[in-house]
Amino acid sequence: MTDCAIEPLAPNPALERAEAARQRWTLVLVASGMFMAVLDTTIVNVALPSMRAHLHASVAGLAWIVDAYTLSFAALILAGGVASDRFGAKAVYLSGLALFVAASAACGLAPSVGTLVAARFVQGMGAALFLPASLAIVRATFHDPAQRAKAIAAWAGIASIAAAIGPVAGGLLVDGFGWRSAFLVNVPTGIVALAGAWALVRATVPARSRGFDWGGQVTSTIALAALCFAAIEMPTRGIGAAEVIVAIVVAVAAACTLVAVERRVADPMVPLTWFRNAKFVAMNASGTLVYVGYFAVLFLLSLYLHGVRGLDARHTGLAMLPMAASLSLGNVLAGKLHGRMSAKHLMTVGLTVATIAGPAMTALLETQAAWAFVVAAMAAFGAGTALSVPPMIATILEQVPAESAGVASGLLNALRQAGSLLGVAFAGAAAMLATHLSTALTVVGVLAGVTYAGAACLAARSGDGQHADQPSEGVAMN
Repeated sequence: MTDCAIEPLAPNPALERAEAARQRWTLVLVASGMFMAVLDTTIVNVALPSMRAHLHASVAGLAWIVDAYTLSFAALILAGGVASDRFGAKAVYLSGLALFVAASAACGLAPSVGTLVAARFVQGMGAALFLPASLAIVRATFHDPAQRAKAIAAWAGIASIAAAIGPVAGGLLVDGFGWRSAFLVNVPTGIVALAGAWALVRATVPARSRGFDWGGQVTSTIALAALCFAAIEMPTRGIGAAEVIVAIVVAVAAACTLVAVERRVADPMVPLTWFRNAKFVAMNASGTLVYVGYFAVLFLLSLYLHGVRGLDARHTGLAMLPMAASLSLGNVLAGKLHGRMSAKHLMTVGLTVATIAGPAMTALLETQAAWAFVVAAMAAFGAGTALSVPPMIATILEQVPAESAGVASGLLNALRQAGSLLGVAFAGAAAMLATHLSTALTVVGVLAGVTYAGAACLAARSGDGQHADQPSEGVAMN
């Protein structure tokens, strides 16, 4: 009998090139959803003065226009992550993006502040579905850890490009076509992204069948929604208002119930063993603090440039361009430095730079310093922030099994969005309580310095290896 050894097939260069091209286009397409979500946020901030004039909105109304999106996003994104892992990332991504596009059209046609806030709430629901799904698709598409890290940096970089062009594009759109165009621009872009993702992105199959944790879903949604409501309403109603107190009590009660439910359920939405991983906890807490400081500055900076410096929407966007553009360059730099520097060191350096640059930027603006110094501080603040994001995301995904990437992404983004909402609420309170907007901007700059310093400390203390108290099962340490 002849011994017939089966030789492995020789690599096919044409197939390898085709697969590499498919991976690149998959990354571009799924990142397009994140692109629109970020673009929408930055455009909305530039359009706030125009909305205030045309819709006769108060500062509290403007905060609700911004935060209604964040509230539903933060409250439902964990459900979106679970849905992505349970039903397949592609299906959930397409569903969420379709809902986001439809809600964008409703925002553009809204006749009043109330209608606009409701449509923004639905927008957040759509984003809560497609954002964790997009990151799960990136993880499933790129199998090599080094390539995956670069892809995550590119994914974050594409979002930063939206942040960079958002203020300028928003200024041009608002000046040329009115504030409604800031939302309607998502409709044609979203339709193209939907068609491309439908044709190119491969369907993902969950590694195992998971039970649906209804108790965890309901209690986490109630806790996040109540916390968001309290943060939004506290500046206008006061901390002693009955509605605020009830919301805080509900948030605490729901959070305690969530922990109790997750400890007893057979297949928890978020395994509590993840929180024994010191690095996982540190990265999530760091992301939350960064979003508190960054979005507080972003919200008030737009109002300051319009109300104090007298800039129109187009010039406001141009004035904010250095900070936004440096976000894009910082993500590119983070992708190149990943592998040469540990995630801990890369995050610590970036966050330390931003800790100094944030308060410096607001102080320079208040003292009417030369614009060149302001631009330098803006660029340092944006670049320092950007250096921290890709290693933060990559580190979190490395701590969990591949089939749980959607939930891990959902948890990170829920915490970050809750942080951004708290930042906007703080900025709104500062704007209403301070005598001048310039004073409020300085206060927000100090807040950014404190939150970024806290995030830098967490990153520095996170460690490079597994801690003794981290779980040996349920959390993959790559």
